[in-house]
Amino acid sequence: MGQRDNGQAGRGMAPREPFTGTPADRLVRLWRADDERFEPLLDEVLNAGRQAVIDAAASKLREDERLAFLDDVETLAEIIDRVDEQGRRVTSSLYWFIAEVDGALAPPPPAEAIAAAVEESELFEGEERLRVAPLWLSPEELSYMEAVDRRALLQRVVASFGEAGRFAAEQELLADGSDEGGLIAVVGLLDEPHEDALARTDEDWEDEELSAEEEERILSAVAAISDSVVALDSRVRRFRPVGGLTDLLEFVSEGAWDEEAMLDELGQFLDVASDETSDGVLDARVRYVADGLEVLLTAADGRMLDQASFELTDEQLPLAVDLLRRRCRAVEPADEEQG
Repeated sequence: MGQRDNGQAGRGMAPREPFTGTPADRLVRLWRADDERFEPLLDEVLNAGRQAVIDAAASKLREDERLAFLDDVETLAEIIDRVDEQGRRVTSSLYWFIAEVDGALAPPPPAEAIAAAVEESELFEGEERLRVAPLWLSPEELSYMEAVDRRALLQRVVASFGEAGRFAAEQELLADGSDEGGLIAVVGLLDEPHEDALARTDEDWEDEELSAEEEERILSAVAAISDSVVALDSRVRRFRPVGGLTDLLEFVSEGAWDEEAMLDELGQFLDVASDETSDGVLDARVRYVADGLEVLLTAADGRMLDQASFELTDEQLPLAVDLLRRRCRAVEPADEEQG
């Protein structure tokens, strides 16, 4: 099944069989057969809050199947088809962000401004619409959410941000207001025209390598979002979109904002730029800024390739400059007009 992130992937034409057996038996049989009836049945189970059925189904699977099954279930738990306020049929999903925050957690984040920053970055293409909930959520507490809880949160977010806030408070998902920051989650609602979701196939969701152009577009959008949100809220040191809740939890568990990871981000930036040259030769112009380093890359013929800012600690700066010197033909201070 792979990654059916929008819950609308194409399916095989396996012969239909009667709906027999327990709900758990049917979930297993339909999932294994890649049967189109799997998702409607899963929706019934999720909407009814029957986590025990999902657990029973998982227990019937071989060990090598169980993680793939749960990954599908958790992904689809964060996606529903519905009719929006304008009467359009849309596919709605939870979309998660992670923030590194210093200081008090009240008031909540500038949600509408964050959504505007994402729209301006053009991270999403087409007619997708994103709204952001004005809530700081605890990644640690989110890690305990079962699939039915993900669906319940999605339903509350769709209903209203007020209902989502009350649900988050009841489930103790809100970040502790007495804490002085740390890694905090922000959730949004992403609406996509239903026909666009239906048009996707399983192949669209495979983990295939992105083109250099698409990777550059995404990296630039992510950097733009981070820069905008940091400018919007003085408490936020770093901010980035991560996708589904499972993606967020993996990001947090891997310590993706440690020193090595930040240098990896700079390395990826250099990789993308290098792919745009015929000879792999890069020249860099750098400027020290308040929170790190601004880097402008050009090809050997002087053609500008890309520019980005990297948030780095005082300890990371010399490591970053050393990486640039190893990867680039020349590393020079940036002229003022190029900043």
